[in-house]
Amino acid sequence: MATANPKLYYKVGVLLFDRADVLDFTGPMEVLSHVSHNRNPDQPDRMFTFETIAQTSTIRAANVMNVEADRLLEEAERDLAEYDILIVPGGPPAVVKPLIEGNAPEVDMIRKFAALPLSSSRNPRILFSICTGAFLLGRAGILSGMTVTTHHRGVDVLRDICARFGDKNEPPVNVVHKRYTDGNLLKGRSVQLITAGGISSGLDATFHVVRQLSSPDMAAFVSRVMEYDWTEQGN
Repeated sequence: MATANPKLYYKVGVLLFDRADVLDFTGPMEVLSHVSHNRNPDQPDRMFTFETIAQTSTIRAANVMNVEADRLLEEAERDLAEYDILIVPGGPPAVVKPLIEGNAPEVDMIRKFAALPLSSSRNPRILFSICTGAFLLGRAGILSGMTVTTHHRGVDVLRDICARFGDKNEPPVNVVHKRYTDGNLLKGRSVQLITAGGISSGLDATFHVVRQLSSPDMAAFVSRVMEYDWTEQGN
C-alpha cells in the first residue's frame, strides 16, 4: 500500500505599509498559493500559508485598495520565529523615504528576521524583497557583502542607502541591475536573501523560490497554469 507523501509547511509573512505596490506582494502570494493547490506525486507536498503584517489593521495599498492586516506588526514581531519567509514589497520613493529616514518598526522587524536561527525544518529562512523593498533591507544594515537588486531606477539610491547604513567594517554591497538575485546566505548563515527588481520581477524571483523549495517541474507547471512566460532570468 502506497504511503502518502508528508506535507512541508512554510509560513509566509507579508510586511505591508500604506501605498505598498499591489503586485509586489500579491504576485508572489499568487505563485506560492498555486504550489499549495497542486501536487507532485513523487515529492512531499509544499504548503504555503500567509499572514499580512502591518502597523495598522488596514492599509491602503498603492492608494487604490484597502487591505486588512492579519496581524499587527507588534504582535507578529513577538512570534517572528514562526515565519519561514518574509516578503518585503516596495512602494513609491515618497512613501519609502520616511521609513528609511526614521526609526521605522518595519525596518526593525527586517533586522530581527535576518538574525533568526534556522527554521524548524532546519532549512534557511528566506528574506525576499521586491522593487524598492530592498531599500528597507539596506536601511536595516544587513546587506554587507551581498549581491542585491532593486527597481532599475533605484540602483544608485540603494547603493547610497547601503553606504549610509551598512557596517563600515564589512565588505561593501554589490548592487546590480537584474530581474532578481539569489544572494545566498546572510551573515548569520540561517537566512537566505532573495531580491527582485521592479514589480513583475517579483514573479520570476518567486518561481525561483518554488524551484528551490519544490522542484523545477513544479515551477514550470505553475508558470503554465498562470500563463506566465517564466524564463528563469536572474543570477
